[in-house]
Amino acid sequence: TTVSHDLRNPLGQLKGYVSMLPMVGEMNSQQKEYATKIMENLDKMTHMVDNLLDLGRIEAGIELQVEKVSPLDLLDQAINQVQPLATQRKIQLMRELTAVQDLQIYADKTLLLQALVNLLDNAIKFSPINGSVLLRLTSDDEMVKYEVQDHGPGISPIDLPTIFEKVQKNTAKDGKKGKNVGLGLSIVKSIAERHRGKVTVESALGKGSTFTLIVPILQTVKNR
Repeated sequence: TTVSHDLRNPLGQLKGYVSMLPMVGEMNSQQKEYATKIMENLDKMTHMVDNLLDLGRIEAGIELQVEKVSPLDLLDQAINQVQPLATQRKIQLMRELTAVQDLQIYADKTLLLQALVNLLDNAIKFSPINGSVLLRLTSDDEMVKYEVQDHGPGISPIDLPTIFEKVQKNTAKDGKKGKNVGLGLSIVKSIAERHRGKVTVESALGKGSTFTLIVPILQTVKNR
């Protein structure tokens, strides 16, 4: 956590200097391309540092800020956050709801929203251009269940047991290592467990993946 925090300042300075390059002279097309790639990778590094800090806070056992929230509203907020990425990749986000319109649950709104955004972000990134992601929200007397289903390359059976570890690479259909999933799914797992819930995945190579986030409707008295 200390190292991650200390990395933020130099990363911010690097991004600042890269953004000022056009101010000190006209750049040719190749220089502009290189500057863009540097900025993109700095953004990725900053995102990784932020994820490390988030994971550190969650795993440190911070007390949940439990309040009464609507699981449907949380889903809508998560969709709004990832909509720009979905639009960029031409991914259609489709909702499927089952009797949850008036349901209220007790949860840490900020953390649960982050878990949903991470799942949706992964699904969009791993979906083919012009594809779709299906979002299901169901409930029973005790639990709320969010399902995020994509039609991407899927996850190899050898990767499934470790998919929620802190750093994990998804094996592509041809057996080669694919995109780095990073810390996003590990954060989802930690948030689910802090709510006394869980996250699961079902997947097959070439057939996409379905991640399921299950959260109790009520939390313990200690966390209220």
